[in-house]
Amino acid sequence: MKVVAIDIGSTWTKGAAFSVAGDEVELLARATHPTTVANLADGFFEVLQTVVPDDAIGRIRRGELRLHYSSSAKGGLAVAALGLVPEVTLEIGKLAAQSAGAKLTQVFAYRLTRADLARLEEMPPDILLFAGGTDGGNTRYVLANAEAIAASALDCEIIYAGNRDVADEVAALLAGKRLTLAANLLPAFNEPDPEPAREAIRAVFLRAIVRGKGLDRIVEATGVEPLPTPYAMLDYVEAIRTQVPGWEAFMLLDVGGATTDVYSACDSTAEPGVVVRGLPEPPVRRTVEGDLGLRVSAAVTAQAEPATLDAALTRAGLSAEVFAEAAQRRAASPEILADSEAERWVDIALAGLCVAQACERHTGRHQPVHTPEGEVRVQTGRNLKTVGKVIGSGGWLGRQADFDPRPWLAGRVLDARGRQVLLPRRFDYYRDEDNLFPLLANLARACPRAAARAGVARLKQ
Repeated sequence: MKVVAIDIGSTWTKGAAFSVAGDEVELLARATHPTTVANLADGFFEVLQTVVPDDAIGRIRRGELRLHYSSSAKGGLAVAALGLVPEVTLEIGKLAAQSAGAKLTQVFAYRLTRADLARLEEMPPDILLFAGGTDGGNTRYVLANAEAIAASALDCEIIYAGNRDVADEVAALLAGKRLTLAANLLPAFNEPDPEPAREAIRAVFLRAIVRGKGLDRIVEATGVEPLPTPYAMLDYVEAIRTQVPGWEAFMLLDVGGATTDVYSACDSTAEPGVVVRGLPEPPVRRTVEGDLGLRVSAAVTAQAEPATLDAALTRAGLSAEVFAEAAQRRAASPEILADSEAERWVDIALAGLCVAQACERHTGRHQPVHTPEGEVRVQTGRNLKTVGKVIGSGGWLGRQADFDPRPWLAGRVLDARGRQVLLPRRFDYYRDEDNLFPLLANLARACPRAAARAGVARLKQ
């Protein structure tokens, strides 16, 4: 079987042709082209023509060649979550949005106030993820919020994934809005079901992004629809976890110019004597930090808390003034390349700050709690202390043979509130040196086992 995989990134459009026989994957050709932001199809077809020069479109249409492609060129759909309980809304919103390739930008709970609606109208998200109530549970807040949204000037896609008992009433109230109904995110207490909402977010991605920026030209020519790149990557992490022996627990880090993505795959576990609080953790989780990056977000990244920043500057041998100025230059001119040893150390320090802070936000916590029976430890989030493998992916981490995340994570023992941070302490570090993971993630749509094993086999230590 021959498969073409293409990923349309914010800066580069990458593609490869593969031949797959059983679990064996052969790389036949690959190409990159600057992403043609005004019309994404132009760069896509340049890459396709390079890796398959002989009648690629005709062969795809005839079924002789399979095509799978993804796009992150818009930077990810912005999702605002609306629910009942703030902590639950935040967690379930993150779970659904970030697993679908979107980013959670706002969270609202209980009853929407006029100030809440004004914020939504002033900064409308791409999607309002409207949840609230288990099936058969609270309906008062849900209906009140539906009425408020109906009377507002809010103009965005709305996905209702709350209490099914009032889904019909919500649909009637929001008949004048762009509404999609999905199954309840939390049908029963402590039993999250993010998959229907995740699929609904993907459908909005296809409507909102594919029909613009030239992606509709690709769909019309090939008959194939894209996936959001993070959506494809999350499924690829799951494929590695389930299809490659010895890789049941690992993390994947991707530091970009504007955002830092962290993926983790592991079973949800608790240490003896630890009480777990919060929603059950899925085996695979993704978080995206929109304020941490090497270029567009460099100035914000450089404003880390003093202890973290001081450690980074000491490790890189940089003064605070030089580092702050270099970060500002990168934010103003993202095309800057590190063309000297000092500039290279600036990038290393920025990457270390991104990795340390993004991983700390991604992982769980242990906190001592005093009870009448004595002190117990309470866990929130996922425990990654036993994870023994970490992958650096994306352009920068994949290329940098001399970057090691271990010292950057070693200092993240306690958070600002004194809670123990549950990060891995001893692990092997691997690099996706050829930057093939986004392409293999697309190949995995056709053959997950072969793609997962090929990706792990090509990693460098």
